[in-house]
Amino acid sequence: MKNFLKIEKLSLAISGKIILDEIDLQINSISKVGIIGKSGSGKSLFAYSILNFESEYDARKTFKTFKVCDLDVDDAKQNLSYIPQEPLSSLNPLLTIEKHFKINEKLQVPNKLLNSKIIDLLNEVGFQQDAKLIMNLYPHELSGGMAQRILIALSIQNNPKLIIADEATSSLDILNENKILNLLDNIQKNRDIGIILITHDENIANNFCDILFEVNNQKILPIKQTITSREIDLYSNKSLTNCKEVVADIDSLSLTIDNKKILENICLKIKKKDSIGLVGLSGAGKSSLVKVIIKEYREFEGKIEVFGKDINNYNYHDYAKKVQHVYQDLLGSLNPKRRIRKNLDDIGDLIGLERDTLNFKVKDLCKRLSIEHSVLDSLPGQISGGQRQRVLIMQALLWSPQLLILDEPVSSLDPYIQDEIVQILVNLRDELDLTVLAISHDIGFISKICDSVHIISEGKIIESGSLKDIVKSPNHNDTKSLISNFNR
Repeated sequence: MKNFLKIEKLSLAISGKIILDEIDLQINSISKVGIIGKSGSGKSLFAYSILNFESEYDARKTFKTFKVCDLDVDDAKQNLSYIPQEPLSSLNPLLTIEKHFKINEKLQVPNKLLNSKIIDLLNEVGFQQDAKLIMNLYPHELSGGMAQRILIALSIQNNPKLIIADEATSSLDILNENKILNLLDNIQKNRDIGIILITHDENIANNFCDILFEVNNQKILPIKQTITSREIDLYSNKSLTNCKEVVADIDSLSLTIDNKKILENICLKIKKKDSIGLVGLSGAGKSSLVKVIIKEYREFEGKIEVFGKDINNYNYHDYAKKVQHVYQDLLGSLNPKRRIRKNLDDIGDLIGLERDTLNFKVKDLCKRLSIEHSVLDSLPGQISGGQRQRVLIMQALLWSPQLLILDEPVSSLDPYIQDEIVQILVNLRDELDLTVLAISHDIGFISKICDSVHIISEGKIIESGSLKDIVKSPNHNDTKSLISNFNR
């Protein structure tokens, strides 16, 4: 292949603002190409320009030469495939997995052979034992790692020459992250497909990719393969006192869905101003526990009290003023057709805030969260992941909650923006006297915001204590897996 990727004088702009300026880039052979950069630097927009999606983000591109897989960019679309960064929100919740493949089929395979092809694809991405079962499931029945493998299977269904993977592992724990990267590596070798990996994680890019570029200051520049990983500081743990008011008391909680035990005998006590981490691999039960606490799952055994009152005895409005949840799904959690300011106005109306009071709180939170005024007049798809995460935090804080639940709040952000968000959260916790329950597969993030940690595996809490003690001498294999990356 002469021109796997050949670009001359590519510029991208949004509303006259230059995002990328006269980019020159040439890769002759099929490769695994990494594109790294800070959140908002333009790396995803560059990927969209290859796919001819940039106009969907109000961007305009100009170029002298733009060839992909030996074809002009306008003619290359049929040879390209895209893996989005948010697997669960990228699948249609109303369709079975089988239906997704049937709609995605472009090679006109006869119906009598299509099911066999789908099973082969599912086998290829690691569902050898469960392919027929997986076909009949809906997206909400999948874990994040399973959903990501489905997206990979869909991406190779029509035999592309190039796959663009946009933060394909950002929402996964370290074990599933490695599985997905190994899967992509095998697919690239076995199918002779090029891969462009868009990521904020330099270590992933360096270990996975043959060629590496960084988006910085409107340019895309080649960088060295050897990148030193950033050290994660272990924040010293604060001493816990036993005399604080109990905010949430979870006693003997068990959850069963479709005859499958999801949570078993969970006991957890959260006191005022605590910062507690709940850490586990994908599918361990973290998100299910959150859904019970926020009253999304109502059929459970055991007891949950918030400020001494059974959560089932709260109405929506009163409970929302006690407990708020910041979602991990950055785009799926915001209405893509409504501007940020309108979303905030709607929440203000729901809370019952006078408009002047709402405007004052929004202005104060913008300052605390470092949100620029222009962000409020944007659509969710027009702002960066870091800005969207700040907006989600603002929406929760408008309720003035006493317990803030953070569900993977920085997993899809680059390390620079992660550090900014973590510092903002720490400041908010201290300034607003918040009680925090943080859910994550990333023990490095938990170390920066939490006093103590609970490790969850297969629906059970298997270890609890100060993070320092657990990191020093983990007792369970899952705990050892979670902290292995942290200790490097």
